[in-house]
Amino acid sequence: MKKYIFLPGGVLVVVALLWAALTLRWDRGAIMLGAGGLLVLALGIAANAAEIRAWFRDPRGVFAVNTVFSTLLFVGALGVVNAMVAFRPISFDWTQTGRNTLTQESVTLVQGLKADVWMKQFGRTRDAQVEDLLRAFARAGSRVTMSFVDVEAAPAEARAYAPIKNGTVVVGSGDKFRKIDQVTEPALATAILHVTSASDVLVCFATGDGEHGLQDQSGVGLSELTRVLGATNYRADRVNLLQSPVPESCRALVVAGPTTALQPVEYERLEAYLGSGGRLAVLIDPPVEAGLAAWLTKYGVAPGQGMIIETNPAAQSVGAGPESPMAVGYFAHAITQGFEVTTIFHRAVPLVPGSSDYGRLTPLAGTGRESFERVDLMSQSIQPREGRDRPGPHILAVALEMTRGSKDAALPSPRMVVFGDSDFMTNAFITRQGNRDLALRMVAWLAGEEDARTIAVSNRQNRRTALSIQGKTLLYVVTLGVLPLIPLTAGLAQLYRAKRKG
Repeated sequence: MKKYIFLPGGVLVVVALLWAALTLRWDRGAIMLGAGGLLVLALGIAANAAEIRAWFRDPRGVFAVNTVFSTLLFVGALGVVNAMVAFRPISFDWTQTGRNTLTQESVTLVQGLKADVWMKQFGRTRDAQVEDLLRAFARAGSRVTMSFVDVEAAPAEARAYAPIKNGTVVVGSGDKFRKIDQVTEPALATAILHVTSASDVLVCFATGDGEHGLQDQSGVGLSELTRVLGATNYRADRVNLLQSPVPESCRALVVAGPTTALQPVEYERLEAYLGSGGRLAVLIDPPVEAGLAAWLTKYGVAPGQGMIIETNPAAQSVGAGPESPMAVGYFAHAITQGFEVTTIFHRAVPLVPGSSDYGRLTPLAGTGRESFERVDLMSQSIQPREGRDRPGPHILAVALEMTRGSKDAALPSPRMVVFGDSDFMTNAFITRQGNRDLALRMVAWLAGEEDARTIAVSNRQNRRTALSIQGKTLLYVVTLGVLPLIPLTAGLAQLYRAKRKG
């Protein structure tokens, strides 16, 4: 019976190897199984020492040992090759248009990087196509690394970039990062440009009329937004419209919740900024000052008289409430394209978009039918009053892209965004649901980021090669018939030679 001691040891070693191969790591269980198997094999050798010595004197034993060592050497060589391919994979793109190969523009960009760039794919399962694209960037340059983050295994890391969709890729360098939901080569290349750029896009915030403070760390401040803007390649600064015009270096200007009336000189400077191709965001809160309401109405956006009340019972599950309506519907626009996350506002005034002589006016976000406009701002009622309060749904944000005349067609096209709430991007609300992403999308559109500093990649078609019936048959015979016969034939030939020598 002692000659069968080898069997359990061999089984344990095989199980340990399979365990490590399936889990892609040597954990405690695999190590214990492997060590136990080797110990049992050692005991088997000690118990059968005499038989083993006699077996080695037999030519059949020598042949068996040579075969085992040859097989192990062959398997080891395959393992080394697989390890080399895993760490530095090699691929061949035989498509006619080269659609599976990075363009020379992307390769040049990656090879010229002066800083390290990391790319992380977030999700519950790996997206093979996305992973192949990230791996192509990592192969193109030594400064690019890629990894997969399981949102369930690493929830804290996922929350740092929330909201995260399954398949979202975050590209970062140092403290800067960009999130990509629709992963393509141009999107990745553009993100690399943004996070490695030495120059930041300047976003100015108006001050002097009671707006939210950039450095204010309280719940009504914008310090968290300032940090997020800095991490995504934007630089925030203050501008006092009473003291000076908007600097030409401001790619976007945000007027976030003024609490006092703007002076005529401030309106003049806002209009001059728009006239020169400026990009403006006006975030208002109820009650809207009469002069500001009249100025916005001139551009086709009429603020309501009251504030929106949310009565949807499901709102509480996402942190909304009666005076914190949630945006559940988004309209077709570059800011909201592919954006499907609920956003939460606070003490919001409804907007009524009308016709505009300045350009195309597009609603961005709206509430559900369960909301209503409470006209009496002093009231605490959360039930609509018949004939006075206005039922929903209501518009929460509007975008205006102004057209140019023939005389100034060479100038940039002015853009304006109006939100019926400024609290949604304050410290108290910016981390809720999709608020942070919506604020960043607004800034990016105003700054013209959707068409600036992008990599031009031609649309390479997927031209598949159709196999004929004869071709399919030949491929089937070669892969399933000829290739498996090669090692079998080699083994039989070796056995035949050994018998002739014996």
